[in-house]
Amino acid sequence: MTPPVKASRIERHPAPEGRDRMVAEQVPRDGRTRGVRRGLAVAGIPLLVLVVFFAVWEFASKSGWQPDYILPAPSDVANDLWKDRGGYWDNAQTTLTEILIGFPIGLVLGLVIGGLIGMVASLRRTAYPFVVASQSLPTLALAPLLVLWFGFGVVPKVILVVQVVFFPITVATVAGLVSVPQQALVFGRTLGAGWWQLFVKIRVPASLPHVFSGLKIAASYAAVAAVIAEFAGAESGLGALMLRANDNLQTEAVFGALILITAIGVGFFALMSLLERLIVPWHEQYRKDGDR
Repeated sequence: MTPPVKASRIERHPAPEGRDRMVAEQVPRDGRTRGVRRGLAVAGIPLLVLVVFFAVWEFASKSGWQPDYILPAPSDVANDLWKDRGGYWDNAQTTLTEILIGFPIGLVLGLVIGGLIGMVASLRRTAYPFVVASQSLPTLALAPLLVLWFGFGVVPKVILVVQVVFFPITVATVAGLVSVPQQALVFGRTLGAGWWQLFVKIRVPASLPHVFSGLKIAASYAAVAAVIAEFAGAESGLGALMLRANDNLQTEAVFGALILITAIGVGFFALMSLLERLIVPWHEQYRKDGDR
């Protein structure tokens, strides 16, 4: 006779549905944990490098290795930024205004002209060399001429920002439109898509990663162009502030303006990167980031 099975020896297993639910709940939790760890690692290394850099800078300045007017300590720069925050903000507003006017103009011109050149082969042969020539003009040499022609107002600064922003966006747009796979276009035509549908549904999405690469480059150049134009002649702006501070040996103010210019450039670059993630999340780069 078969002995009775004791209740204590009966192994209880969760039902398949319950096990699947447990796995489904665990996977997102593990994914979120990996994402947080990856984010901390990515942000932690640059932050550590930055802390070490400022610590070495502070030590070198406070040790008397160089006079204060040559190498002010980061703490002195931060103190000057805080004490004269109103003056810094007024000058930063001027530079930001020049960028916020010039960047959209350069963006629109770059997209339109780059789109035309990318779509029309004859324009690539005739007009593209002139686009390259426009970028070959030295910015430092062009800035004084613009100030001479248009005065000390905002116009020469905006023109220089437009000139610097225009080229990378134009080149990126042309590269994106030209790199569209021909197989995709042929497949679209077999489905009855017209010229406009091919442009909107295939060409534009395929070129967006290239366009955003150009946008990020242009965003980092825009602040530099505005400051160079202010060097050539301006009553206000971070570039004008740097010149006045340099003439008066106020090195803390020079470094303070440099920090703000860097922050503006990094901020615009980060904004373009965020827009890229939101608009083209399907791009291979971000799919790989999500899988890791």
